[in-house]
Amino acid sequence: MSVLLAEAGTPAVPAEEIARILAPHPIFARFDHNSLLAVAAQFCVAAYRRGDELMHEGEPGSFAAVILEGEVDVFVTLPTGPVHMATVGHNRIIGELGVFTDMPRTATVIARTDIVAARIEQHSLMCLSAEYPSIAVAIIHELGGRLARMNRSLAYLTYAAEALGRNEFDSALLDKLTNLPGELASFGRAFAGMASEIRAKQNRRAEMRAAAEIQQSILPPPWAPAGPAACVDLYAEMHPARDVGGDFYDYFLIDANRLAFTIADVSGKGIPAALFMAVSRTVMRGIGGRDDLSAGMTEANRLLATHNTACMFVTLFYGVLDVTTGTLRYCNAGHNPPYLLHAGGGRSSLKATGIPIGIEGETGYRCAEIVLAPGDTLFMFSDGITEAFDAAGTEFGTARLEAALEAARGGSATGLVREVLGATAAFTAGAEQSDDITCLALAFRGAPTD
Repeated sequence: MSVLLAEAGTPAVPAEEIARILAPHPIFARFDHNSLLAVAAQFCVAAYRRGDELMHEGEPGSFAAVILEGEVDVFVTLPTGPVHMATVGHNRIIGELGVFTDMPRTATVIARTDIVAARIEQHSLMCLSAEYPSIAVAIIHELGGRLARMNRSLAYLTYAAEALGRNEFDSALLDKLTNLPGELASFGRAFAGMASEIRAKQNRRAEMRAAAEIQQSILPPPWAPAGPAACVDLYAEMHPARDVGGDFYDYFLIDANRLAFTIADVSGKGIPAALFMAVSRTVMRGIGGRDDLSAGMTEANRLLATHNTACMFVTLFYGVLDVTTGTLRYCNAGHNPPYLLHAGGGRSSLKATGIPIGIEGETGYRCAEIVLAPGDTLFMFSDGITEAFDAAGTEFGTARLEAALEAARGGSATGLVREVLGATAAFTAGAEQSDDITCLALAFRGAPTD
């Protein structure tokens, strides 16, 4: 049946037609024929325009309606605003719970389109129930069944919520929740979608924790040398801004007398930077045994620049220290200049000797050489230190870093790193870490004597 809006009013709909529409609905399905016709005769037809409010949440439920033409939206109001619960259309009944139970409206109903609806007033239904007891019995039976179905649905939702909280959510529950009957069907589907997304985020979080553990395992173990290298005190820490990061440090003995060490900062953050970091660390390990450091750096740059479609690059400081003489040969590829704290007082910095690696495959690299005196300490860091910000947006900067270095001068490598990290943390005072932070300190105690 198609019922159209008329300019001069709303067309009448015969009681027999209303009865035919009502008959399949669970509330009216148990009515005998005479009761159904008596109820249908009490319905009147009303027209609503798009955007009209048919029912308002919290108001008394004075009538129920059968939608003959068009659709309505059902909203429930929360402190955050209205939430769309359902769209109801042709031959659906709205407002019956308030009419049958004398409860306030539990939702607001607004015409999504122009609407033609057959409505029955509460007092008419109550009078009919007194005249036809079978009507009251059928209504009570249906509402009882609806309550039982709702209780079962609520039980599934409660169990699902508790299982989600225990991280024991069974994927089979999603099927149950997406197929809940009746009024909770939309909520069940929404809850199932939320649960599925939470589970996906939990899995991603677990994967990120695993990635962080793998990245930490790539870093070298604490420095515990024997033999000639015991004259070197070395300590480093890395703190990613996210679960994984693009900073790294490394150190290893090339042979009994030569110590290779590096600190690096990959462009970007997160997973892409972490992957490039792992590749860079492997490449840099590969040049450790080369006598010609410049050629080794050039080869490392070529390897990282080849097929570098992500256009990532690495700033790094790479050095090889002869522990028997204190001779340090190094290459600074666009990295923050490390500080050299001189044993006799004062400090200097080891400036860049080339551009970051991975940018241009044909670039060559120049290396430099200095000699560390006993008591000299080299401090290397990533720009996560100097570019750390407090809550007001003020940068930690070079001056504060240098003050922290002076405060820890003459102590151990561990003490130097922790002094700088402590000063940075105190300055940022709980502000979100914006970049990876890495420090490496190397204190040369002097060549061993026979």
